Amino acid sequence: MNDEKFSLINFKHRKQDDLRTEGGGDDKTYPWTLEGEKLKEHSNMLIHHLKDITQQDKPNVEHFPYILEVDIIDEAKAKSHQSKLISMFNVDSAQSQLGMVSENKLLLKLDQIESIKKTVENLTKLDKNKNSISAITEIKGFKPSILMDEEEEFYKINFIDFHNDTLNKNVLEYVEKKLAEKNIDFERQLYSKNNTVLEVAEVTLDKLTFIKELPIKAMEPMPKTDNPFLDLDINDESSDNFIKYDENKNYPVVGLLDSGVAILPQLKGFVRRGEGCNYNNSDLNTNHGTFIANLLIHGNQINSVNDYSIDGCIVVDVPVVKDGGVNESELIKNIRRAIESNPEVKIWNLSVSINGRSGENKFSDFAIALDEIQDEFNVLICKSAGNDSKSYILGEEPKKLSLGADSIRALTVGSISRKSDNYGFSKANYPSPYSRVGRGPAEIIKPELVHYGGDIFSKAPSPLSIADYDEIGEKSIISDGTLHSMCGTSYSTPKVAKLLAELYLALEMNEKTFDSLLLKSLVIHSASYLEDPALEGLERLRRVGYGKPENSQYIMAKDTPHSVTLVLNGNLKKKQRIDIMDFPYPKDLIVDGRFTGKIKVTLVYNNYLSKEMGPEYCQSNMVLRMGTYDKLVDRDTSIPTILNPIGRNGSQNLLLKTAYGVKKIKENIGFLKERNLIEFGDKYYPVKKFSADLEEAKDSTHKNYLSKDKKWFLYLEGQYRDFIFQQVNQDDSKLSMDYVLVITISDPKASHDVYSDTIRELENHNFEYSKVNIENYIDIYPESN
Repeated sequence: MNDEKFSLINFKHRKQDDLRTEGGGDDKTYPWTLEGEKLKEHSNMLIHHLKDITQQDKPNVEHFPYILEVDIIDEAKAKSHQSKLISMFNVDSAQSQLGMVSENKLLLKLDQIESIKKTVENLTKLDKNKNSISAITEIKGFKPSILMDEEEEFYKINFIDFHNDTLNKNVLEYVEKKLAEKNIDFERQLYSKNNTVLEVAEVTLDKLTFIKELPIKAMEPMPKTDNPFLDLDINDESSDNFIKYDENKNYPVVGLLDSGVAILPQLKGFVRRGEGCNYNNSDLNTNHGTFIANLLIHGNQINSVNDYSIDGCIVVDVPVVKDGGVNESELIKNIRRAIESNPEVKIWNLSVSINGRSGENKFSDFAIALDEIQDEFNVLICKSAGNDSKSYILGEEPKKLSLGADSIRALTVGSISRKSDNYGFSKANYPSPYSRVGRGPAEIIKPELVHYGGDIFSKAPSPLSIADYDEIGEKSIISDGTLHSMCGTSYSTPKVAKLLAELYLALEMNEKTFDSLLLKSLVIHSASYLEDPALEGLERLRRVGYGKPENSQYIMAKDTPHSVTLVLNGNLKKKQRIDIMDFPYPKDLIVDGRFTGKIKVTLVYNNYLSKEMGPEYCQSNMVLRMGTYDKLVDRDTSIPTILNPIGRNGSQNLLLKTAYGVKKIKENIGFLKERNLIEFGDKYYPVKKFSADLEEAKDSTHKNYLSKDKKWFLYLEGQYRDFIFQQVNQDDSKLSMDYVLVITISDPKASHDVYSDTIRELENHNFEYSKVNIENYIDIYPESN
């Protein structure tokens, strides 16, 4: 038997692959651009709107500006239109945009009456600004968003960030003074940088009427933690099938942000209490945390499964939820303290949800805080998607993601069923009926991953009530030592957290070399769809993201040379692009005069985030293209918009759904688990994945773009919204993005040595490359050989 392993290959782009980003064309008119008398009438209407705003009262705060809500048409949401439109309002020394209320509503400011007069003047420049004027439907004074729930006692008040520390401070103190005058109890809470929230208590209707007139951005009920258990099902079985702690062995390490862990005999050596806990043991109910700790350490043995490649786990336990629950502000403080106090821990599991669900136009305060914590302390959080234990009983789809599951930096994990019931209610590898669904705000793909979280089986052909369901959950141990069976995304999430920790160990990372982008990209890249028959493509993404990931030993290395996985990482600066015009596609995959092969590409990057921008929270994007072209051509750099002397002719991006034939896709049943033909276009998604089989390409694609004489290219370029560009004072040098790109090319026939052929191509084109070290593979995965 051949025990050779074929590991990942890191490669670097060359100096010749670094090109400059080229500008676009001149402004033009559009079908929605108004002309003549209609344009003049529309301009006059907007001027009237603007003048009306000067009649509104302003709070007695020094230098408090006029705050505008500017509504725009759908066609003008593109960044190029927005930046030109906003420039009409940039009449003061500082940028006028404060943020976004929704996709079609901009939040702007004008400092004084004179600013309004200058803006009115811009609205009269019909020829110069006709596109921008046409794009605006209404200008009005901003009104805060108020959500009231008669059953809620505690609320939170959010503020507009004026990007001026003095003004922010003055507004906060003004509101606090007014609340104190009305004897309204409040407390400051720091959620994230420049995001101070006021927590207020006992809000009555009279108090609400008063608060809504204050200079605030929004007020809503203060979220609280949900009950962590779907149910508490005592299992008649017992378990003593535990592994023993070996002090000479290196185990993966996972930080546990939960309810605390009771150190049972089988957990000794594996679990330690981390620093930063703010509670006494008497404050805690450790059932949930203890269940997860046992699942992380002994899950394979208790459940007789192979969910992990490595048995055992070091669990650093930092309780963040006390018995009875906590509110959002306390939870955020506890998480921040826990992660800051244990800098050696880089992978954290957060199977805690708070009530409420993510919105369409706004990322939650909890998610924004989690993003900032992960950036500040260079950690990766695995966050549960959340449970909906009621909708399936009513015959409805689960509700949207819980708050916090919309975190950009975190990996969000949903649940799939491990087995099928007798009535087709639960099917193996289909979404669990309780697992909350995406997509996230601004249509980002959340959850990204799924794993097994416990099964809900129907006991009847047409279930009508909770009594008609059985909970066939994941088995583990709670704090009194008894065996239980539980269902929930709380139990699928730690399986992904441990997978990440196993890769951290296998890649020999440490506190200084930790690379969250690499871990995220490898795990997402490995994921596939297991349900049969397959869900529809967009429905798949909404329910299970990119699918269930492979175990770590299969991510690290393959047993055959019929595929190769390349890893490209780096930092891409604004105004630069990477264009590899001789990408090392293996020539052994030329069959009958044309290129063949399966291509899987995953890009993960750290985009800029801005909490004020609502649906445009993600402020930068990375464009990815990969395909073929005819030849290189010289370009005329005397033309102002042409900066690069060499270019490609006859290029075709093959990461496009339109390159593949519908009939061929339907006939290629064997590729269902891997296929992902989502087109990302200019979407500002932090993760992009595309998986295709060239055998499914249209006949025209085969003929025009896959003949053996074609050359391959790989292209990456950053895009930045105008808001973040203005925040760095229009200094291009201050903007760049870290990224990791993973590319797998495989032979569908499993007959060619793709691995060696790709290495030859790398060497022929002078790429610097290195195989990922797997010398410790046998030590970490002894049963794999």
